Amino acid sequence: MDAQQTQSDSFYHFLGWLEVNKRKVMIWAVAVLVVVIVTIAVITYQKQKEQRASEALSNVHAPATSATAPPPGIADAYLKVAKEHAGTHAGSRALILAAASRFQEGAYADAQKLYEQFTRDYPESRWLPLAYFGVASTMDAQGKTADATKQFEQLRRQFPNDAVAEETRLALGRLYEAQNRPADAYKLYDELVKGNPYSGLGSEAGVRLADLVEKHPELAKTNQPPMMTTMPPPLMLTNPMAQGTNRPNTNRTIQIRPMTNTMQRPSTNLNAGSAPLTTLPSSLPTNPPVAAKP
Repeated sequence: MDAQQTQSDSFYHFLGWLEVNKRKVMIWAVAVLVVVIVTIAVITYQKQKEQRASEALSNVHAPATSATAPPPGIADAYLKVAKEHAGTHAGSRALILAAASRFQEGAYADAQKLYEQFTRDYPESRWLPLAYFGVASTMDAQGKTADATKQFEQLRRQFPNDAVAEETRLALGRLYEAQNRPADAYKLYDELVKGNPYSGLGSEAGVRLADLVEKHPELAKTNQPPMMTTMPPPLMLTNPMAQGTNRPNTNRTIQIRPMTNTMQRPSTNLNAGSAPLTTLPSSLPTNPPVAAKP
């Protein structure tokens, strides 16, 4: 009975407070409603903005692969999308694709500016390592070997686990060779071969590693694993069925010799370090599919 009386008193107190503060409650309710409506409107606008940007990027007819020469005007088309839809995911893709197109056209200075613009405009993008790779590649293509080396080294330290990490090692190894730093190049090629020997980059690193050892035989001696000072005696296996019988002694001794692991060098001889890095990163973002209209 006392509990019911207490609840009833609390309810009446609330009604009294509500009557006194009716104006304040209405103001707060309207304010909350306005915030909810504005939030929904912003989210809806952003979705529509992203959709329009995605459709605009999809309308740019790009080549099927990065190995295909870009058609005339493709870079300008990407730049138009990047400018008109700045701040969207599709706009960021358009900007980095415009830089890649300029690179393929051989306009390395323009490509460098666009890659650098991407790093400033989209510092939180998941394609940021790709943009830094593009900056270093354009520097190398322009013959700025020292600047390109520093850029690749910084990229390797900052993004050691990114998708462009292996391509960075290979490119940096080539630059080390060009600067007569064979030991540093050897280390990077060796990491690539040991990390993933069956990949395309690992295979290329293996060829370059073998070519580097041919030019500098001392590298193989200083980097080989430590050898055992003494060889273990041959393992003697005896036929147990011949023991304790009147049969002639047919015990056979089987000598198991240590296996040697020899690797045949590829016949391809690459002149590493003789040319600048002029290949595009292999993980460029692709155009999104055309969105289906309702």
